Amino acid sequence: MSTSAISAEAAPRASAWPGILLLIGRIALGLVFLIAAYTKFYFSGNWHFGDYHFFFGMAIDSYHLLPFWAVNLLSRGLPVFEVLLGLLLITGIGLRGTGIASCLLLGVFITAMTHAYFQGLQIACGCFGNAEKLGPMTLLRDGSLLVLALAVTIGAFYSSKRKHTVSS
Repeated sequence: MSTSAISAEAAPRASAWPGILLLIGRIALGLVFLIAAYTKFYFSGNWHFGDYHFFFGMAIDSYHLLPFWAVNLLSRGLPVFEVLLGLLLITGIGLRGTGIASCLLLGVFITAMTHAYFQGLQIACGCFGNAEKLGPMTLLRDGSLLVLALAVTIGAFYSSKRKHTVSS
C-alpha cells in the first residue's frame, strides 16, 4: 500500500518534466532566432533597418544558389521571419506549426551551408551577421539547433496528444 502512495506522489512530478523541457527548449530556440535577426539589423554599432538587406543579401548571394530576385526577397524577409518565429516559439503560440517551420528553415540553412562548404567557398555564413566564417563549427552549431528544433516539434506534438488523451 505504501508503494502506491509513493507512486502517486512521484507521478505528477515525473510527468511535469516533458513540459518543463519543452518550455526550456522552445525559449532557447526562440532566443536564437531573435539573436540571429538582431545581428542582421544591428551591426557596426548602429541599427540598419533601412539597409540591412544589402549586407545580408551579399551573404546570401555568396552561396551562389539563388537568382537575384530570390536573394533580394530572402534578404528582406528572412530577418523579419526570424523575429516572428522567435516570438512565436517563446510565447508557445502555434507551437506545432512553429516547430515544423523551425525544422524546415534550419534544414534549408544546413543544406546550403553544407553545399557551400563542400564547394570550398570561403564565405561568411550570414547566420549571426556577416563576421562569422562558414566552417565545421557553424555546421555543428546549426546541426545542434536542428536537433533542438526537432525535439521541440516532437515535444509539441507529444504534449498536444497527451492533453487530448487526458481530457478524453
